[in-house]
This record gives sequence, C-alpha cells and structure tokens, in this order.
Amino acid sequence: MITRKNFIVRACVAGSMIAMGLGSAHAADPVKIGYLIPLSGSAAASIGRDMSRATHLAVKHINESGGIKALGGAKLELLESDTRGDPKVALTETERLITREKVPVLLGAFQSGTTFPATAVAEKYSVPWVVDLAGKGDITERGFKYVFRATQVPAAANAEGMADFVAYASKATGKPAKTVAMVYENTDWGQDMANTLRAKFKAQGVEIVLDEGYPPNSPDLRPLVLKIKGRKPDVVTVTSYAADAVQLHKLLAQMKVEAMGYIGSAGGQIDTGFLPQVGKSAAKGVFTTNGWAGYESAITTPFAKKFWDEFKGSYKVEPNELSVSAYGAVWVIKDALERAGKAEPQAIRDALAKTSIKGTDLNKLLGYDIVIDEKGQNPLKKFVVQQITPEGEYRTIWPENLASKSYKMVWPAAKY
Repeated sequence: MITRKNFIVRACVAGSMIAMGLGSAHAADPVKIGYLIPLSGSAAASIGRDMSRATHLAVKHINESGGIKALGGAKLELLESDTRGDPKVALTETERLITREKVPVLLGAFQSGTTFPATAVAEKYSVPWVVDLAGKGDITERGFKYVFRATQVPAAANAEGMADFVAYASKATGKPAKTVAMVYENTDWGQDMANTLRAKFKAQGVEIVLDEGYPPNSPDLRPLVLKIKGRKPDVVTVTSYAADAVQLHKLLAQMKVEAMGYIGSAGGQIDTGFLPQVGKSAAKGVFTTNGWAGYESAITTPFAKKFWDEFKGSYKVEPNELSVSAYGAVWVIKDALERAGKAEPQAIRDALAKTSIKGTDLNKLLGYDIVIDEKGQNPLKKFVVQQITPEGEYRTIWPENLASKSYKMVWPAAKY
C-alpha cells in the first residue's frame, strides 16, 4: 500500500536519481575515442608515455568543464591501445576499435610508421582520425577524406626550419656554416627529414660532407660518430628518437666533435628523458627544432597554467611540444563534437573538415591558430628553434619574434 509518506519518499528518491543521471532521465552516453600510441616495445615508448599523459589530462579537463555540451554534457572516454611501435599491431587495433568498440573517432598514433598504414584502415571504414604528431607527408597527401592533422605539419616543414635556422644563425653572427653532416634514422620520418634537408642545404650552398642513415635503436653508434668527427662539419643535424639521440649526443661530447651547431629535429632532443640521461654538460648548447615555443611564450593564461601545473605536478617533468600537441589534439576533437552535435563518424568528419580555431586560450597555449585545409592539414603551425642552456633549460632563439627575452643564442655552440 502506497501511503502519502511513502509516495513523498519515492518521489524524492526518483528526483535525486534524475539529478544524478540515473533512472529514466539517464546521463548522456560517453563519446568513445579510440586512441593508439606506443607505450612499450620501441624507441618511441618514452615519448608515447608523455603524449598519453597529456591526452588523458585533456580528457579529464574537458570532462570536468562539462563534457560535450552539444551532446547533453556527454563525457569523453578514451579507449587506449598500445601499438608497441609495430605497424601490424596498429592495423589490428584500429580494426578492433572500429568494428568491436564502435568508436566514432580515432586519435594517434605518434609514429609515422604506424600512423600511415593505420589511417588507411580508418579511411576504409569512413571513421575520422585526428593525427596527433606523426610527420610523414604522405599521411595527408593521399586524397583521404577522413584523416586530419591539426597539431602537426609534415616532416618537410620541420626540416625546412632546421635549414632556415642555420642560414639565419650564419648571417646574424657573421660566422657562416659552410659544411654539414646529416645523420638520421632509417624510418619514414628520418627519410622525409633527410630528403628535405638535402635539398635545402644544397640550395643554400652548404656542402653536405656526410649523409648517412642508421637502423633505429642501434646498440652502438660509435662508428657513425667517428665518421662525423672525421669529416669535421660545421653543423651536425640529428634526426633520432630518444635512445639514439641520447647515445649520439653523449658520443659527440665524449669524442670532442667540435661543430658550430648540433641541431636536433624535435624528436629525442625534446624527450623528457634526454637531459637526465645525456647530462647538462653534454647537452649544453644543443639546438633543436620544436613545435612549441615553450613556457615564456605560451603559459600566459589560466587555461595554459592549469595544464602546465597539473602536468608538472602529476608527472614531475615539464610539458614539451609532444605533450602540448597531444593535449591540443583532444581539444580539436572536442570542438568538432560540439559543432557536429552527434557522436557519429560522418558528422564528426564533416565538422573536422570545417575546423577553424583562432585566438582562443588553446591557440595561445599551442602558439598557432588551427584551420583545416582541403588536404586535412593545418598550414598555420610553424616550428621554432631552441637552445639548451647550461642550466638545462630550453630557450627559444628563432624566429626572432618568439625569441626568449632572457636568453641570447650562443653560436658557435662548441665555444660555449
């Protein structure tokens, strides 16, 4: 028998359940994001870890801020898969996430060697994929309609930045670099970088005295460094992930290879493990391209500071370009979902194709606006060049409009 007292109690409970998203008026279903990233098994695993941390932090911040408002406050749910740096694993996991998990959008997978084939699977199933950091040019040069690269540009743009910086430093200091030794890992990324560097240096009249690739994750790179030393280059360019970059820069210092500049390519040299393993003495003066201008230029808003403080507080390391780009890529998906108004692949794809994010707190953190062109590419991202100080800090020194106000470039670096 339902008494007046029981009715009131039941009504109160029902109201509470509705308010909490339970009962008939349940909360909006979460939006699943299939996330592929190398967390083990390859030289890129340490970078993958940093990117994963930032990706999870972006999901946390978006969910805490109310989720996807256009979908009734739906939360993002990250379905993370470890590619282990293996293209076969990436292919299998992409298919699983699409066919079994029914994800409406995919994110990843950092390495070009896994991202390039895996995005073809997404294209086959007409599921949109947001590339976080893979730089192989062909990823967005195949005429695909479901692949978008918002927080990265092809490796060619990175290489162009390296060569343009050498020309700038040569002219600005009156101490021109006339010869270069190019060393790079034999991967899609390494070859793309080398092809562009080769053409740029030739056009600038810089003689290439060594042009050599090597197997990634090599156990002993001493013979390669001996070759570099023997050619006596003015500049050494190093395109490597963390393990190889650490070994190469240690050997360059130990074997006293004196060059005007040792220039990394936004890979191992900006990995959070680089400085602790190489040591401040060996890293001092090293230059590297970077897709992010750093703390001084970017942490200027509460939005940026929240990201910085929580990342550093949680993981005891400072964010770098890799983590910042990963963080930004999730917000690009968030923006597309808000405009799509539904968590369906075609709607998300159409929204991503019309992406235009300008002048927001996200842009201030990243350091560039985001638009998507007809190839699915963001042409507005540019690379900067940083130098590592004796204190082990990265300071932007090029282009001049983004250069640190508290640090002056040292060139030649060998005289540091």
